[in-house]
Amino acid sequence: MKEKGFTLLELLVAMALLLSVLGVAFTYFQATLDSTRRAQAKSELQDRVRMVMQVVAGDLQMAGARYWTQGATSLGFTLVGALSGTDGGVKDTLTVRYVTSLRDQNSACRRVDYGFNGDTLMRSDVNITPSSGTDCQEGDPSLQPLAEGILALDLQYLCSNGVAQNTPDCGPSAYPRSARVSVAGYSLSVFASRSNDRVRSGSNSQTLTTVTGQTLACPAGRICYALTQEVLMPNLKPVQ
Repeated sequence: MKEKGFTLLELLVAMALLLSVLGVAFTYFQATLDSTRRAQAKSELQDRVRMVMQVVAGDLQMAGARYWTQGATSLGFTLVGALSGTDGGVKDTLTVRYVTSLRDQNSACRRVDYGFNGDTLMRSDVNITPSSGTDCQEGDPSLQPLAEGILALDLQYLCSNGVAQNTPDCGPSAYPRSARVSVAGYSLSVFASRSNDRVRSGSNSQTLTTVTGQTLACPAGRICYALTQEVLMPNLKPVQ
């Protein structure tokens, strides 16, 4: 009895089908892996931008606070220059001075500075209180990296006279009531570009626009994200 086997043509067809199936499976798993990496990068980026916004907003809210309270003791410190900064386009600098009751009297006065080193946002928080007395003396800022991949820290100040300024100088007859803050960043990982990778405040957008109306270009192959928030600064109101 003659045994039957596969012909060469049948083997070639089977191999072709197998390779097709493997190719589809590889493409599927590659796309799934890429989507997972993108989702992780977007989540990390959004967390990083939100963290920067939270830290900056917290410092701005404290700007000008000059009372220190611990138990029954309450002291009013003397602050010189509660808020200052420069307009650096989309990369502004900022200096905030305030008194916090979360530290002891000798370290109650804080000076917080923000600046950029390339696309790395830098921050300094130093003690400016002398060993005795209630005069907040100057300290030397020591800027340290806060967050990488930050395209913008753009601030617009709303003065008590209704004027919007790109610096906190509202003139002799007004003071900054609030600040509109834009923080924009990009993913630290590089991907093949997609149209929906540039997101602003969680929605798809082809461009990133800061609070002062400036448009940012998202670096090629990066995922971008931006937030804008208004921060009240109640401690800057002059004491009557």
